[in-house]
Amino acid sequence: MPKEFESFAQGRFALEIRQKGKIIFRSKEEGVGGLLTFIQKHGQSRYRDLIIFDRIIGRAAALLFAYLKAKEVYGVIGSKAAARALKKFKIKFYFKKTVIGILNKRKTGPCPMEKLSRVKTPKELYNLLMQRRQ
Repeated sequence: MPKEFESFAQGRFALEIRQKGKIIFRSKEEGVGGLLTFIQKHGQSRYRDLIIFDRIIGRAAALLFAYLKAKEVYGVIGSKAAARALKKFKIKFYFKKTVIGILNKRKTGPCPMEKLSRVKTPKELYNLLMQRRQ
């Protein structure tokens, strides 16, 4: 595990995207908002071999990482569904802690993004989230 991930995990950002060892994007936005902002600004295929640090990785985030064709992903917390999706798309990953599922903000049930992403491909999920964002 890169030492940069340890400092990320202790820091204040929710998302950090790196290429060739350099930080190219950071966000404090929770959920998949920061990831959607990055994709909107930079497109899907402009960058290669991305290494992504994220606080909480559910299936929705994992599908967006696949959409970006990320090389490696590091999460403070990751769900089992996210792990399955990352394996399916052959993305190396590491979670400090693996949980059964990601909960909503009130911790009363599953995260809405987890539910939304269940039967979607990376592209379908991205398109749906972008429609909702407008």
